[in-house]
Amino acid sequence: MSHNEITDPAVREEVDWTLEAMASGRMTRSQFVRRAAALGLSGGFISSVLAAPALAAGPTSLAQLTKLVYPQGITKATDYNGPNGGSKVAYLPPDFHSGVDSHGIWKWKFENVKAKKNYRFALAHFSAKWDLMVESVARFKRFGQKAGFSVTAFDNNFDADQAIKNANAIAQQRFDFVIMEQEFADANKTIDGILKNAGIPVIYFAVPGPEGALFMDTGNYRMCEAAGEWLGKYAKEHWGGKVDLVLQSAQPRAGAYVGQREVGYKAGIKKVLPHLKDSVFVKFDGQGLLPETQKLAADLLTKHSSAKYILGTGSNDDAGVGIVRALEAAKRTKYAAVAGQAGQASAMTELSKPSSPFKVSAFQDVEAEVWMAAIGLLKVEGGKVAPVNFYPFYLTTKSNVKKFPPQAGTLTKA
Repeated sequence: MSHNEITDPAVREEVDWTLEAMASGRMTRSQFVRRAAALGLSGGFISSVLAAPALAAGPTSLAQLTKLVYPQGITKATDYNGPNGGSKVAYLPPDFHSGVDSHGIWKWKFENVKAKKNYRFALAHFSAKWDLMVESVARFKRFGQKAGFSVTAFDNNFDADQAIKNANAIAQQRFDFVIMEQEFADANKTIDGILKNAGIPVIYFAVPGPEGALFMDTGNYRMCEAAGEWLGKYAKEHWGGKVDLVLQSAQPRAGAYVGQREVGYKAGIKKVLPHLKDSVFVKFDGQGLLPETQKLAADLLTKHSSAKYILGTGSNDDAGVGIVRALEAAKRTKYAAVAGQAGQASAMTELSKPSSPFKVSAFQDVEAEVWMAAIGLLKVEGGKVAPVNFYPFYLTTKSNVKKFPPQAGTLTKA
């Protein structure tokens, strides 16, 4: 098969990356032959590529790399109260992408980087039990392949001990950079010590490491305040501002910073409905999981049997959908509105249902999370990186959900 005979867009994209990597010198001749053969390219076409002169394209200069990673530079955020409070921060602009690829995925411009050498990055993710993490691993590996470095995945399995074991394995294997995603804030202190002793830089995602450690997320408070404000406006418009109960599924084990999600939701709701008493807000530990949230929300709905107008907030989308399932079982969806955050598949499904009480999510593009690897590349190549890095969120509702790119199951089977 020649390049022109490829009809599958996904295969064509893989072939294009392989050809570019060979041409720019980021892939050896033997690696190219193996990869091209695996993709089904003919021997004649492979020989013609090997006979062609190499392109002049090489690694991205440090100045270019810095501009691609931080298009707006590093600045001060006076309203930021999270990890490394008072530190300089960087923002990934919400429109820093150009069109979509053959999979419908946004093409973030920071992905146009080329590494100086084949660095080894470790991605220690939350858990393969979470479909979005399976997709995330595929996205990171794809980016690494295109940029010229390798990404090795480690499954933290929603378990602090496993995350610490993975950190020890990463240290022993002397990786160049680590992306750490695990939900126990206290365990990150131990993990940080292990990686510091090994001299390996690390960035923490969503759940922060110790003070001073590199960190990235969307900004829990600002994101959930926006979603809470949307819920408040919904209640004001549809129920005249009446709210009898606000169910808040939380994740206390993840620490105080993740707890800012519930604080933000509440602040946003009360910004629109200042008359609501604190007693209306009922927080419970849903662990960020749908089944646990559904069970506890069902118990609370039984306890608050007289509540008519109900709002719900999930520490993530699965938790929000857990509240929805409890409302459905109790047949109390008519006067209910629920929010979540993350852009998980569960939320996208609910937002596609006209009758679902799941009304709004703070959508986060999983492809934008790959920004952590670009930040890591800038770090290992000697550039200046921001202690705190914010990637964008977008309020997603039933009216605009179709405008957002696909998430879980795009590069992997859901």
